[in-house]
Amino acid sequence: MTSATGNSKRQASGESGFTMLELIVVMLILALVATISIPALSRGTSILNLQTASRDVLNTFRFAREKAVTEQTTMLLVVGRKERKLELANILGESARAYTLPDGINIQRMERAGSEVSEDTMIVRFTPNGNLESVGIRLASDRGARMQIISDPLGGGARVEPVWEDYK
Repeated sequence: MTSATGNSKRQASGESGFTMLELIVVMLILALVATISIPALSRGTSILNLQTASRDVLNTFRFAREKAVTEQTTMLLVVGRKERKLELANILGESARAYTLPDGINIQRMERAGSEVSEDTMIVRFTPNGNLESVGIRLASDRGARMQIISDPLGGGARVEPVWEDYK
């Protein structure tokens, strides 16, 4: 009964509030939550950038195929590993489109017919009948996330998929 009277006296005199210990505990909890969540958020942003870049590369493949079919000419997609760039041109060298990967996204591996291309440049041919070569481009973010763009030579299309080695 004395404590209830003491609390009401403290509230009446304007002494209600948090103790210093309570404030320190809350600040420590907030610091801990921030320490854990900020790296997770930046990883999420990195993965989003990688997915966006992968879709952009896939759309460049689709555009190249569409242009080859509609213009009835062979289109060449030049993939530059060092420049992190894809340039589309017709067989005469007339440029149609260029795409540069965003910062933090790199071309990790290029494949043709299942074999790794060791050069820094790979040329992908899109024929007027809609076919293209069997190629693969693996993109990687600076944080280690990876996606790959795989062509389908029979159907003439391409697809984006995760690097399955990462899930073993």
